[in-house]
Amino acid sequence: MSCANDNLTAKLAIERSDNHKPDASSSVAPSSAGDAATGTEDGTPAGDDQVGPWTGWAEVENDPVIFTTLLREWGVPGIQVNEVVPLDSIFEYTPEEVFGLIFLSRWVAAETENEIKEDPQGVWFANQTSAFSCATVALMNIVNNHGGIDLGRSLNDFRTNTMNMTPKERGVALDAFDHVREVHNSFATVFDKMNVDLRLKQDFAAAEKKKKAAQAKRPRKKRKREEEFEDEENGFHFVAYVPASGSVWRMDGMEVLPRKLGTLSEGDSWIAMVLPELQAKWESASTNDLEFSLLSLTALKDTLGLEADREKMERAREDWGPFIAEVVRIHAEKGNLKELLG
Repeated sequence: MSCANDNLTAKLAIERSDNHKPDASSSVAPSSAGDAATGTEDGTPAGDDQVGPWTGWAEVENDPVIFTTLLREWGVPGIQVNEVVPLDSIFEYTPEEVFGLIFLSRWVAAETENEIKEDPQGVWFANQTSAFSCATVALMNIVNNHGGIDLGRSLNDFRTNTMNMTPKERGVALDAFDHVREVHNSFATVFDKMNVDLRLKQDFAAAEKKKKAAQAKRPRKKRKREEEFEDEENGFHFVAYVPASGSVWRMDGMEVLPRKLGTLSEGDSWIAMVLPELQAKWESASTNDLEFSLLSLTALKDTLGLEADREKMERAREDWGPFIAEVVRIHAEKGNLKELLG
């Protein structure tokens, strides 16, 4: 499973074209016009003739080893990401040893209003301002809330420089952080990047068409972004759970602000606070035969497997795109491409 959500990319496309500030009618975080990773100044996805390095965000597979590699190559070598299966295996670590949790499932709009109305002090939370960056956003929303984690010089400076920003400003700053984005994209092939650009164009065009059709039928009513997509199947999305500044938070980068799940007193287990919600999501996904996953971020212990993980990642980064493209070209010239593709 990967972070792939056509409806969320369409949401981002609409928000770019609207170019407005967040308001109380929407809990979905907007992105600023022109801040799309593959966008142009008017917010539309980049064209085929755009020159320069690719600045989009590719899909990332939901693989604990890939997530651990992302952290290590960003400059955070002391953390490992683990898959939590079954749910009670989360208690193999003490709450103090778990820096955060990431739940992957189909995105569902929140049914309750967020009680948090202002950016909480001392809590680092970034909005997701580009499609397919949700894995990185979830990881950043965890590690940037633990002052005791050595993030390395680059990320430490980033955390310091963005701490007093708004969630939207942090999201835009993260989107423009070349080092983080390049490591994120290091597992993507040329074909992967082309596919992302194509999907963004299609989503933007569809969103624009739907918006114009609605405007032509009747005066536009002010309503939540979630309602515009409630009848469509949502894609997969990463949501982080993290203790920060004396409270426990659910951090969904698609929402304007984090949601407070509870206040921690001395001796409280933050894991116990999130467990009922995770258990409900787990059971709902299982009952409806939906794919889901739960990951935990803990201190690195399995140093013996590091070399094997590195070898696995090198294989995952092999780009077969140019070879496949050449094979397709040769068979197209021979006139037997249809037979090759079956």
